[in-house]
Amino acid sequence: MKITRPCRAAALSLALGLAAASGALAGTLTVRPGVPNVGGLARYTGSHGLEVNVASPNRNPAFVQTSHPTSESLYRARFYVNLLSLSMSNGDEFELFSAYDGADPVPPATSGNALLRAVVRHTASENWLSVFVRLDNGTEAEIPSTIELANGWRVVELNWVKSTAAGANNGRLDLWVDGVARTGLSGLDNDVAAINYGRWGAVAGVDSGTSGTVKLDDFASQRTGYIGLLSVFSDVPSSSPLWPFIQGLYAAEITSGCSPGVFCPNNVVTRDQMAVFLLVAKEGAGYSPPACTTPVFADVPCSSPFAPWVNELAARGVTSGCGGGNYCPATAVTRDQMAVFLLVALEGSSYSPPACTTPVFTDVPCSSGLARWVNEVAARGITSGCGGTSYCPANPVTRGQMAVFLTTAFGLPVQRSGP
Repeated sequence: MKITRPCRAAALSLALGLAAASGALAGTLTVRPGVPNVGGLARYTGSHGLEVNVASPNRNPAFVQTSHPTSESLYRARFYVNLLSLSMSNGDEFELFSAYDGADPVPPATSGNALLRAVVRHTASENWLSVFVRLDNGTEAEIPSTIELANGWRVVELNWVKSTAAGANNGRLDLWVDGVARTGLSGLDNDVAAINYGRWGAVAGVDSGTSGTVKLDDFASQRTGYIGLLSVFSDVPSSSPLWPFIQGLYAAEITSGCSPGVFCPNNVVTRDQMAVFLLVAKEGAGYSPPACTTPVFADVPCSSPFAPWVNELAARGVTSGCGGGNYCPATAVTRDQMAVFLLVALEGSSYSPPACTTPVFTDVPCSSGLARWVNEVAARGITSGCGGTSYCPANPVTRGQMAVFLTTAFGLPVQRSGP
């Protein structure tokens, strides 16, 4: 992954230098070599560019510093963060990003005041983002609604605007997370200072219960205008209705596409691939099933890379195969089968949906053995069918449709392409 450097003419050029507090670091600050961009698109998952490894017992700050903002009255920053590998105790927090007035110092020195701070807090087993802005009287105003930072790659965009004059009280702070506008602040009295530099990483305040790795990538800043999210796959334009779901699946690290920079949204999903999709969506990125020692199905030997996944799906009662002791791994998953797979994966092998009394779709009558499953995925808002009043039960599930099914069924965050 790369750290972007917008042109100075239209934006603030960034000179990002390694910086850390004196003495022992909070572990290691690593700028990792990225892979060549595919089609000019940054790939922020897999080959991300920056990590802060927080090590016990020393948790001094570790960060990179933007060195070229100069007396900015308008400042906008956008970055990606992944907290999946970070462990925090209840009540722990740390500063993820801060922008300062004062002279641009040589790190780890600090000059001036933090005018803008983005803080990660851990409460009730979840990570939350809080954003603060400094006012002229020396106090801070906080955006009133904290935003959950779910595991996976989240994108944060901040827009800081200073008040135009003393007493004008027209400063503001805008916030987007995953491309969605969140509650901000307006009517701010903050005309005195201007932003001169910023820091990004574990900037300050790492608490004793925090350990692990903060993954970061694709920092960009400019004076005005929405920066927005990166389109990862060249075959899924941001105008596609599938874009939010496919981006969400990618951000959750459930898939990296069918090849670098390509998702293949129209390719069908086979039954062996479906086993992997379901289990990772259910258990989260990094999940690995037990190794295959004895194959469950005759056509999925332990030599198959899908065998552990297929065996685990069978062990959970999600599937009993396609008949005759086989699984039919290369066969496409149909839309009616997908309804069963999703609901059993979600609810467990003993789950049975309500009986069908009134069909939701004209092509799935109550006489169909899978009608109650299809009706239930519709009732849960997982699908609205294939168009009109139809569900197209025998149609194969495409990879694009799979992205919608999985993100909706498992409540995975989606990402939006505009403000």
